[in-house]
Amino acid sequence: MTSDLTSHQLTAARPPIPIDYHPIDGPAQQLLVSGEQLHADACLYCGTDQQQLHTAGHAYTHSGGLAWVVVACAAHLALGRAEVQAAQAAREVNTANAVDPVNAAAADLGAPPGPDEVTTAR
Repeated sequence: MTSDLTSHQLTAARPPIPIDYHPIDGPAQQLLVSGEQLHADACLYCGTDQQQLHTAGHAYTHSGGLAWVVVACAAHLALGRAEVQAAQAAREVNTANAVDPVNAAAADLGAPPGPDEVTTAR
């Protein structure tokens, strides 16, 4: 018995697969992907298989803990890297602008008067 269904039609009916995605740059993410995306036959982000695809990191399945190499189209790979760079820059700015609570409290209280700075109550 033969089927008139294409492999795309057969896999399109399958439920999404939960993965832990570990990109080349940046923090891990939890995603739901298709079988084509998991098997590096389609972009991990948009699902296209009509463009050149590039390695985008690894995915680990929840059911078996297997590692899979995943791919992304050039546009989404560049977008992912730009987001990582923007997040890193934001963290650096936040770190540079962070206030040390111990030193901030001391600055608010002011330094105690020195020996030459006698204060008198009037």
